[in-house]
Amino acid sequence: MSEIELHRKLLGDAARNQAFHAALRTVIAPGRSTVLDIGAGTGFLSFLARRLGARQVTLVEYSDALELAEGLARRNRIDGLSFIKAHSGELRRKLAVDIVVTETLGNYALEENFLETAIDARRFLKADGIVIPGRLRQFVAPVVGDRLQKEIDIWPAVGFDLDLAPARRISLNNMYVRSVEPSDLGGDGSQALLWDDLDVRPQRPAPASARRRTLQWRGAALAGRRIEGYALWWEAELVEGITISTSPFAAPTHWQQIYLPLLEPLAPQDGDLVELTLGSDTRPEVGVRVSWKTRLLRGDKPIGEQSLDSLRGQL
Repeated sequence: MSEIELHRKLLGDAARNQAFHAALRTVIAPGRSTVLDIGAGTGFLSFLARRLGARQVTLVEYSDALELAEGLARRNRIDGLSFIKAHSGELRRKLAVDIVVTETLGNYALEENFLETAIDARRFLKADGIVIPGRLRQFVAPVVGDRLQKEIDIWPAVGFDLDLAPARRISLNNMYVRSVEPSDLGGDGSQALLWDDLDVRPQRPAPASARRRTLQWRGAALAGRRIEGYALWWEAELVEGITISTSPFAAPTHWQQIYLPLLEPLAPQDGDLVELTLGSDTRPEVGVRVSWKTRLLRGDKPIGEQSLDSLRGQL
């Protein structure tokens, strides 16, 4: 995808634009507030901040979009802006701003290093400064329809008397960006669980980049269904009371959901326990690594276990 296509999708997302505008309007003190926009792109959020009365806005962007942002600022007669072409993590300039805003969220919420960016950005804040978004929650639910799995798991149907099992295994050890529909999850969100809660506000301890959590579902709710994989989505609290959600049950945004496939479907019975351990590691030396280990337990006895890892999906 070209960079301008990415920005076309971002700026075409009215819900996103309105939510960030509302959040900035809530916290900007006209004539006084200073703002740092990390990953500024075309400068859209910075332009909003200035028009809402921010005294000074600094844009940090490593790509050539920064030159476009400068041209757009001139064209729209927006002053009070400073432009820095750099990765924010490499920036050694001393800044002390009231507000950091960073819209570095991906389909998998952390694939654009939102967590590390937001935590590092604290060093640019005044003592009472804030980060937007301030909190990020990630959710997971079993996928009980086979639509998504059929789209991805094409290997057994290739034919020509070829055994493609090793390629299939690599393929299924990957996260897939898909539009998950309510019907894929059984029609409602009753089986969705919170698996990751990241509070990046300056007053809170910094979350670790590598985290793991184990979740469980009782078989009574899933009995008679086949679990083909898992769906992930997120909710970002920009400021208190203003959120953006990529839930399949919320209004659509330009973001989609993530599908984590299984090697073989699970068929829980009433009384069984479905256990999922999710891991996320976005340390700079790692990149983006997600793992998902699932077990089906009948009584205390595991009767099925699968362990997948995006690291094993690399070819």
